Amino acid sequence: EGYDSGELVPGRSCQGCTLCCKLLQVEPLEKARGVWCRYCDQKRGCKSYETRPEACRTFYCGWRRIPALDDRWKPSQARLLVNYESAANRIVIHVDAGRPEAWRAKPFYPALRQWSRNAPVLVWCGAHLTIVLPDGERDLGEVRDDQYIIPVERLTAQGKRLDFDIVEADDPRAAPYR
Repeated sequence: EGYDSGELVPGRSCQGCTLCCKLLQVEPLEKARGVWCRYCDQKRGCKSYETRPEACRTFYCGWRRIPALDDRWKPSQARLLVNYESAANRIVIHVDAGRPEAWRAKPFYPALRQWSRNAPVLVWCGAHLTIVLPDGERDLGEVRDDQYIIPVERLTAQGKRLDFDIVEADDPRAAPYR
């Protein structure tokens, strides 16, 4: 309910917000997650807008795409951004390391818990990853950019439970996620 439809919400723009230029990894620019892009002017936006890579041209945060998210979710205000990764069927929250607990505040945390009933919610703060699941959270710690996060089912006393493993690129289980 309320997930990304692929369409942009009328009346919302990136004006006044450049947080994606800090929080997201951009491989063509060799830009790491959690550091400002060298092409970003934090007050005006991209200094190489006309020649920016495809990854930047096609990215719009969840606030731009999900009508149910009100203005409190605008990344410049929330200090986090929402991204739905449809290929992996997961919701990814990128949190500004300057406000690492921003995602735990209302209205964010209650929404993340609700969303986790339908899809895993990955919360990145720099290289640190926490996964929000219906039955709680799983702190996976620091994850390198060359590692993969794969879903696994674990058998517990209560039955099967969704969990996640961090694997190296050469692990055969990573093949579907490359």
